Amino acid sequence: MKRLAICIPNYGRVDKLKRLIEEISKQITDNDLTEQIQICISDDCSPENPCKVIKEIEMKYPQVEILFKRNEENRGMDYNFLASVLMASSLYGWIIGNDDMPTENGITKVMGILSDANADILMTPFDIFDDNEAMRGTIYPLKENREQVFDTSVKEQYSALLLSVNHNSGMFGFLSNIVFKREKWVEYQERFGDKMDTIFIQMYMNIETLKNGAVCLYKPEKIIKNYADDKTNESVDRICRILFGLDGVVEFFFYGKEKEHLKRMLVDAYISGRVWELPEENLYKAKLRGIDSKKNQLYKTYFIPKETRRDFYIGKKFIIYGAGNYGKEVYKDLTESGAVIAGIADSSPLKAGTEFQEFTIMSVDEMVDFYKNQDVYILVANHFALENMVHTLWENGIEKIGIIS
Repeated sequence: MKRLAICIPNYGRVDKLKRLIEEISKQITDNDLTEQIQICISDDCSPENPCKVIKEIEMKYPQVEILFKRNEENRGMDYNFLASVLMASSLYGWIIGNDDMPTENGITKVMGILSDANADILMTPFDIFDDNEAMRGTIYPLKENREQVFDTSVKEQYSALLLSVNHNSGMFGFLSNIVFKREKWVEYQERFGDKMDTIFIQMYMNIETLKNGAVCLYKPEKIIKNYADDKTNESVDRICRILFGLDGVVEFFFYGKEKEHLKRMLVDAYISGRVWELPEENLYKAKLRGIDSKKNQLYKTYFIPKETRRDFYIGKKFIIYGAGNYGKEVYKDLTESGAVIAGIADSSPLKAGTEFQEFTIMSVDEMVDFYKNQDVYILVANHFALENMVHTLWENGIEKIGIIS
């Protein structure tokens, strides 16, 4: 049995698949890991059969074990994720999306970690790049980016892991920064048959592993480079699928303070004006209204859709609460609509007194005083801190609140 299977669930993007397999094969060969690692590729009936590309790489790296299977019909992402793992014969599995790439020496890092630790799941941070190799940022799955070990058979440690999640990748929403014991997926393969259209089958598999007691190791070393796919991931349809998929996971597994925290970290990150602008007849809109989270409740209460926004602006004055990028968007919408802007405010003491367009930014206290003395609406212009900002308004007796972004 191999120690590690690098599992690639493939659909389309043959050029990126070739780039990925080339790099993996090179790292395996250069570091004398051919006896320990196999590559498993499950193609979900791509329009272009990648068989020819794979055979070329097999000829170039004959000592590397490459397994390839092509589905007779397109079965969907979840099926293909699972299929790429089940076709392996290894102790550990590492799913890598065909548009991602191991870091330089990323494979040797993984093998070194696995040889030193008896972990059921390995998790790491990762950098995001565009196709021009420009780095966009770093994702840290947990709040503290230091080596951490959680034994989830201990209730307190399981809770500590859940409450430390800082991003959906901390609960396996991202594929490629996780290495896991493959036997758990084999054991659970029949358990989640009704979750095969969620696009997050890996979350069900790995969270079930944690729930039943496992050693989860977080390492600050980066093993993967993620290449952002703006064309796919920024469509409203894709955002909705991610949103409902993540909400389904949280509702299925969690309760109490852990559920509340994970709703905020996983689900609320995808609640925005973009999804709330969906027309009422859209099938997603009913599901959106059914999401039980604090941020979603605020959108239900305060969101002003575009179709009614211009009428809403008539005869009113507004303070924009939030002087960042969302504040700029709200400012643009108000000015283009001819609405009256009375001022700009921000919670940050560093921004108070500085300039924003033709305004001097007010502090929260100044905004509250202004509200008490004049008839104004406060438009909250922030994504991640929206809940805290609305609570600040409530605490100061502010009732005329709106959200448009």
